[in-house]
Amino acid sequence: MKTFEARGKIKDIKDARNVAEKIGGIFKGYYHAVDVILKPKEEDREGGIIDLRIFDINNRQTKIYTITQKIAEWSGNTKKDKIIIKREFDEFEKVLNFIKDHYGNILDYHYEYARDGWEYHLENGDIFIEYIENLGPTIEIEAENKSDVETLFKFFEVREYFYEPVPEIMRKLLKR
Repeated sequence: MKTFEARGKIKDIKDARNVAEKIGGIFKGYYHAVDVILKPKEEDREGGIIDLRIFDINNRQTKIYTITQKIAEWSGNTKKDKIIIKREFDEFEKVLNFIKDHYGNILDYHYEYARDGWEYHLENGDIFIEYIENLGPTIEIEAENKSDVETLFKFFEVREYFYEPVPEIMRKLLKR
């Protein structure tokens, strides 16, 4: 299980994909998803970000809908997520039932954004090269340890490292 991850802004998707392949990355596939961020109507006792990811193109062994509530724990530009809830569903009605059963009527729609991604696998980590709506091209690297994340990042031209989760960055961008 990959536990450490980091993300940064890159200049070009095609260049990053070429680098991923040159360093031995095995292309796992393309995906397209929309992240719908939900917000508690009142102060949430567990905290974190509540994200409903909806895949319409998916190379992964996941279901169409994934709801995740997590808190990011940062160490420099590397994070480790504390997962509070993560559930997958094939039908939207089941998502709605889960939200109703688990959260009751305390969640509201907050905002959403789309992402296109190209996934690569290496022995010591996974690389996700993504174009995120309103943010642009990014790269995320996941590995079992912080050292592998940092080593893999050195191969790519990262213009800016992120020090907060993408949903928080997107909240600020969309607020403007």
